[in-house]
Amino acid sequence: MTALIDIRGQKFGRLTVIKRSGTATNGNALWLCQCSCGNTTSVDSYALRHGRAKSCGCLTREKRARLIRRNPKAVASMGRLSNLKIRDHHTDLPSKIMSKRNKSGVIGVSWDTNSQRWVATFFYKGTYLLHKPFLHFEDAVIARQTMERRYLNKEVN
Repeated sequence: MTALIDIRGQKFGRLTVIKRSGTATNGNALWLCQCSCGNTTSVDSYALRHGRAKSCGCLTREKRARLIRRNPKAVASMGRLSNLKIRDHHTDLPSKIMSKRNKSGVIGVSWDTNSQRWVATFFYKGTYLLHKPFLHFEDAVIARQTMERRYLNKEVN
């Protein structure tokens, strides 16, 4: 077993080591460090001594912000309203916009070639509330529109 390397008080990048905070799952010593931004974080001693950990994560966030501002395509689309998702009771309204891949002509109604039936689907708050096969296209459309009225309280086209 190797002797513990005491690195208290040393500075590694933006991190200043305060005290030992335990042992990592791989057996390395963990050290509680104070970042120059004010946050504290627990860091593996190997990562500190070999330059793999330089901050609490603030350095990475700053680098990403700087890089995105250098990208002309990203800068051109910043602040554009069309980039925002409009939410209605945790359901994205863009799901009410028909995809160019839609073959049935109705949102949430598709043809299942395996069962040879029309399938009506409705996704709301992270779960499928409707995922049911129908023999007739009209029945699937009615089921989908009923769910839209019930959960979205919107006019169905």
